[in-house]
Amino acid sequence: MRLAILFLILFAGAAEAREVSLGREGTSNVFVWRDNDAFSEAVNLISSGVMKTNPQLIMRLMTCVVDAGTKAVVTDGGFFSSTILVTSGTEAGCRGMIPNEDIRN
Repeated sequence: MRLAILFLILFAGAAEAREVSLGREGTSNVFVWRDNDAFSEAVNLISSGVMKTNPQLIMRLMTCVVDAGTKAVVTDGGFFSSTILVTSGTEAGCRGMIPNEDIRN
């Protein structure tokens, strides 16, 4: 019985993680945000024009910036955003949240 429960837990976790490429059509970079709250804060700051006068306030909300086409593993998929782990390039190991529009299968 314990073995069956362990198998179900491992199988459910493996089904969630999938390798993807990052980046929307026509973009060269993908911003990886610390979490959903950081992304929401960044959207509000950008809307208010802060990006033009003080971009460091936005940059502190990111964990990294990767090139479009960078490989990553989705570790937790949501309806609007997903948590990813970058697996290729100079930022391999970077973790964070991206909007689902930045995921290419």
